[in-house]
Amino acid sequence: MPRYFFNVHDGADIMDDEGVELAGHDQARAQAVIAAGEMLKDHGPLFWDHGEWRMVVLDESGATVCALRFEAERPS
Repeated sequence: MPRYFFNVHDGADIMDDEGVELAGHDQARAQAVIAAGEMLKDHGPLFWDHGEWRMVVLDESGATVCALRFEAERPS
């Protein structure tokens, strides 16, 4: 099975050096949504301190499979 890497950028780069084996690109995209939801839930209050939060999923060759972006805005 191919390995996918879920890198996060939220004011600092958090690189996934281990990755996870998944059946293919569709499963990697589905896992990205689940993982992003869990990370945002766990870091809820901190999300507002960084403006943009994104996850980029790469395959074993380093090609981008998908990217998720979330942006926090507080009305003045």
